[in-house]
Amino acid sequence: MSFYVRNSTPNPVWVAVGYYDPDCSPITYSKAGWYRISPGRRRLLVTGSSVNQTYYYYAYDLFGNTWSGDFPTDVPSTAFNTCWIESCQGTGCREVGFDEVNVGNFQNYTLTLVEAAGAVKSRNMRAPKKSTRKFKLGKASLRKTPVKLGKLGKVRKPRNRKRK
Repeated sequence: MSFYVRNSTPNPVWVAVGYYDPDCSPITYSKAGWYRISPGRRRLLVTGSSVNQTYYYYAYDLFGNTWSGDFPTDVPSTAFNTCWIESCQGTGCREVGFDEVNVGNFQNYTLTLVEAAGAVKSRNMRAPKKSTRKFKLGKASLRKTPVKLGKLGKVRKPRNRKRK
């Protein structure tokens, strides 16, 4: 019952995510990042039911490739977890455009990042090996199950930047 991101590129990516948070006001969304995802891996970013949720994401790699959209917000260069409208200050703070994804009737949702045509690829780059326990997902953990969502109250989403 969660939101995952899969990295289907040959490069490590760093991802920031925006998600519903009733404790934030006046925009009822939080943003968190930077989650490093190795090539071919999937990572859990937000726990809980994803049914009828809207998520926002921004991702980049060290070769200049980005996955972005028309929902601007400030992000720091270091790890963060703040309300959507909070600005960062100091060096390393920048404005980026998040993209929107509507999950629909799925409790589990995986967003897959893929290479764009002409994307810059790494050469001879290997991720360092870590000694971690192997975890094997069963079929039940990947099943997307439609469920009705209860009342969440008034949801105020981030504003879309108008395209010219």
